[in-house]
Amino acid sequence: MIPLAELRRFALPHAHAQGIPADVIDRVMRSLSTDVGDEGPGAWVHEWSSLGMAAEARGRDLDAVRCYAMARFPYVDGPFRQAAQSACVEAFDRWRKRVRGISRLDLHDGENGFACWAAGLSTHNRLPLIIVLGGVTGTKEQWAPVLAGADRLGAAVVVTELPGVGENTLTYGTDSTRMLTYLLDLLGRAADASRTCVVGLSFGGHLALRQALEDDRIRGLATVGAPVRDFFVRAADHTPLPRLVNLTLSHIMRTPVDRLPAALADWELDEERLTRLRTPVAYAASRTDEIAPPSDVELLERTVPHLRLVENDVLGGRPDRAAETRLWLLSQALRMTGTAGTVRRAASARARVLRARHRLARTSAGDSA
Repeated sequence: MIPLAELRRFALPHAHAQGIPADVIDRVMRSLSTDVGDEGPGAWVHEWSSLGMAAEARGRDLDAVRCYAMARFPYVDGPFRQAAQSACVEAFDRWRKRVRGISRLDLHDGENGFACWAAGLSTHNRLPLIIVLGGVTGTKEQWAPVLAGADRLGAAVVVTELPGVGENTLTYGTDSTRMLTYLLDLLGRAADASRTCVVGLSFGGHLALRQALEDDRIRGLATVGAPVRDFFVRAADHTPLPRLVNLTLSHIMRTPVDRLPAALADWELDEERLTRLRTPVAYAASRTDEIAPPSDVELLERTVPHLRLVENDVLGGRPDRAAETRLWLLSQALRMTGTAGTVRRAASARARVLRARHRLARTSAGDSA
């Protein structure tokens, strides 16, 4: 069973990132019980799914998407989370049909495959491409606001999921870069894939780093908390990891937990490979990240020739921090694709304002202590 204490801790940034109001998050967290499973009042899936159904009944499909995405967090482990996953996709599909301009792509690789939501694709006006790739727990539906505003960005936007996550039925492994290769080959018909920037979250950023080393179509990478080396070194050395992380990786890699150390042993990116990276990297780091430690940031600073770094104390741990990080990632992606100067500058300025407010609040708190 997924530990409730870790569910609370790891899910909080995801709730903030989706814009779920703080009072709603607090109400759900207070209603949870350790004495129940997945069904009934007090259960994680039940509480979030109930909010999703209530939002659907009021015709608020995007709110329903957010709640169902939390209900299926961190991965589908049975019928209740599967129902939440399906309801999340269905609510998003209803919402995007009203918004217009957002299409669905269903892609197959043998018996398995993955899905994408896309905006701005056109065979007649091939725009630079931004691919958003989530981490080991994040679904593509949480990027609805970016898709809805894609017509102002001057770029095509495609959001998808890491293998094993959400609707992606591929297996996550060292060869998962094949998925990005396939996607870029396909999207080159309806976007300028030679000018691609990947926004990769956590392990999605790690996958994009691997791809960028081999694929010069990737002109930029904007990431938050991507593990680079030391997470994989620790895992290979049997250093204890949070149980939720172990269970999630085991699920998407289709590998028993006790075999994860061996399976992750050769995933790290070393100094020699990183010094060969010519792709600009914008990296948002947290000083308290359990997946991407400060030593990984120091490694990037020593090796990556074109690195733009921003560090915060807790990325996404509060609504303002989540908004700041999201805006910063978007502004960096647009900068690296060379598009939408006005929008990029506005997003970058808004991120700076939020960052300044945070510093002021922290200073004021220190003065009053």
